[in-house]
Amino acid sequence: MTQQPEVLVEVTRYSVCVLPRGDINFTAFVMYVQRRRDGWGITDGAGWVASVTGQWTLDHYDALTFAELEDALSLARKLAPDRRINGHTAMDAYRRTHPAP
Repeated sequence: MTQQPEVLVEVTRYSVCVLPRGDINFTAFVMYVQRRRDGWGITDGAGWVASVTGQWTLDHYDALTFAELEDALSLARKLAPDRRINGHTAMDAYRRTHPAP
């Protein structure tokens, strides 16, 4: 009888967003730090972050690639509040759906 190999489990994608998952705007503003062949990249599911200033590209070959997960997560956390969709930032959306008491 052939011995079965160990089953491997690996985390390959992290969600980064200032909005909680249940917020109606979450899917518009979420970014993913995702495992790539040669490291980690930041994507929204279509485009990729191409610079530390938050420029985006549709060509994954032009995307920033980080050797270390923590570096990619750090940049994604930095960019998350100012993520802009249709002229509104993630923080604008947060303030609309989570008004101060």
